[in-house]
Amino acid sequence: MRISRIYLPLHDTLISKSIVIEGEKAHYIRNVLRLKKGFILYFFTPNGNQYQASIKNIAKHEITLDEITLTEVQPQVSSLKTTIIQGISSSDRMDYSIQKAAELGCMKVVPMLSDFCSQKIPAHKHDKKLQHWQAVAISACEQSGRADIMEIAPIQSLQSCVEQYRHGIYLEPTATQTIHQLPESLHSEHSFFIGPEGGFSPEELILFEQKGFIGIKLGQRVLRTETVIPVIMGAMHTLFGDFRN
Repeated sequence: MRISRIYLPLHDTLISKSIVIEGEKAHYIRNVLRLKKGFILYFFTPNGNQYQASIKNIAKHEITLDEITLTEVQPQVSSLKTTIIQGISSSDRMDYSIQKAAELGCMKVVPMLSDFCSQKIPAHKHDKKLQHWQAVAISACEQSGRADIMEIAPIQSLQSCVEQYRHGIYLEPTATQTIHQLPESLHSEHSFFIGPEGGFSPEELILFEQKGFIGIKLGQRVLRTETVIPVIMGAMHTLFGDFRN
């Protein structure tokens, strides 16, 4: 049986036995999920609480839910506290990276401007882009059964990220260390720097070394930037995280 699940940005104190959904969420329920009157819908809130509801009525611009019951309090979060600092890549690749990060339990993605970024986003368009990426993350959380929303941080420069995330791990095909050689202190909480399509510049690699960051490689192949997140997250979960349970 298909389970339909959405995120509703409502405070839990505002949820009663019946609520009305309008706007994009109503459109999504009616035209994308194609749910009908009497169907069961699950939703979760910013606190991570999860609810079950029945669709009472479907109108042109609104959906009415009733028989709402709380099914789970507080989300089950990943055992790993992962931050991904991702060099901004082309639109489709960036969306894919964010989607997979959210599905695999990443805590936060920081879009990073670096030397070889193919997509130079003007400052006045940052907010619109962040809203789009957050929507991608929310959609991935809805689909994957996750109840805590992955954070999309403001766009930052590589230099700013290096100062903020002082115990960073950067992914680099020419590195000599592997994921198995990460110190135990970085097994459960870590920050990965991933370059855009062109990777990191020589100057950026020098900066990482000066700051004492750890460079690791992922096997003998050069991976596309959008491939790195599912590979590194899968490897970390297998060795130290959720895949062990």
